[in-house]
Formats: sequence, structure tokens, C-alpha cells
Amino acid sequence: MEIGYSELFVLVLLGCEIFESWWQHDGTLGGVLVKIRYHFHTHLFLLFAMHPSFWFLLFLFVARGFHGTLLGLILVMKASDIAFKLWIVKKIDEDALSPDFRAMLAMPLSPWMPWINVVIYPALLALSLQT
Repeated sequence: MEIGYSELFVLVLLGCEIFESWWQHDGTLGGVLVKIRYHFHTHLFLLFAMHPSFWFLLFLFVARGFHGTLLGLILVMKASDIAFKLWIVKKIDEDALSPDFRAMLAMPLSPWMPWINVVIYPALLALSLQT
């Protein structure tokens, strides 16, 4: 059985997503943000390096000659996810979050929620590489 490039790319992205879910995993969204906040304030470059799926998807998008609407959409989704988390961290630092939003950050996450990216992004990449 021979593995083609598309399958290899999906497996690499799967590994990257497992790593990201592993280091960000916590019982609440607030706990996830605490982990991100630590790296944001101490090792900013390490924080960006700890999102290898973004860099891998950026590599694939450039390597394919900036073609592929679905691949571009996946890249925008990953970038938006990182930017949104950093924006929330900044708002936490400024103490600019409403009490309702703070309460939402303390709510427990479903056990599958931190791992949903492990399914969604590789599946979308597999679809985008079919063309």
C-alpha cells in the first residue's frame, strides 16, 4: 500500500492538530486562554510556533500557487481562531470583558469540544486536495 502526497499531507495536519489540542486542552475556555496567555506574555514566538497546523497550511497554500478556495478558507479559519484567542487574551489583560462573558469562560467544555479541530481541519484538507 502506497501513501500519496494528499494522504501524507492530511496525516501531517492530523498530527499538528493533535499537538495543538493537546497543549491547549483544559476543562474550560478560560483555562485554554490561561495557557495561551502565558505564552503570549513570556514567549510570543513560541506561541506562534505552537500552532504548526497554521504554518503547514500556509506552506501548502503557497506551494499550490495560491490556488484552492477551500484551502484558503481553512487557512483563514485557522488565522481567525488564533487572532480571536489573542484578542480575548488582550481584553482579559485590559479587564474589558463583561461579567457575562467572564462567566461564559468559566463554563465547562464538553469532552469532545477541544478535539473537534482534529476531525474538521484534516477532513476539509482532504476535500480540498481532491481537486
